[in-house]
Amino acid sequence: MKRLLLLLIPFILFAFDIKKEYLAKNYKSVCKYGAKNFYKFKKNEDLLSLIGMSCVKSDYFIYLPNIINALKYTKQGRNNALYFSILFLEKKLLYSYMMDGTNLSYYRLPMINHPVSIVVTNLIQHKFKKKNDIIIINHNKDIYKVCKDKEMKVYIDIYKNNKLVESHWYR
Repeated sequence: MKRLLLLLIPFILFAFDIKKEYLAKNYKSVCKYGAKNFYKFKKNEDLLSLIGMSCVKSDYFIYLPNIINALKYTKQGRNNALYFSILFLEKKLLYSYMMDGTNLSYYRLPMINHPVSIVVTNLIQHKFKKKNDIIIINHNKDIYKVCKDKEMKVYIDIYKNNKLVESHWYR
């Protein structure tokens, strides 16, 4: 029994604390840990929601479908699943628009305070300028520049007072 306890102490001491890491704004590590250990948290909607928010904040949308499917037992979980679903769809719409020129004017989605959502909403409403291959969007005194590269990535750069303050990329 003592041997087992001695073997478990390092794991207990160094166990990953999702809430603590989330509050410390270590979103990327929370998202990746949650995705890797998804089945441990499958029934814990509070932790799944933190993991999902971490994935959104760190631009790891690829992990959202599993989380969306698992958030179904509580009203709050289902609301969070809707939020993640909208962002995931908007990311796919943005990618399709940038790569294939897909017409987005038929879509009506709520705008969420996230760069992908802001860009897609403005694309749907035709509230943008195009300069060469760069889409320029003015939103609340910020400038969003959207472009793609040869490696099939879409970039969103956000400028405040002509200074780059955020940069995101999606595949």
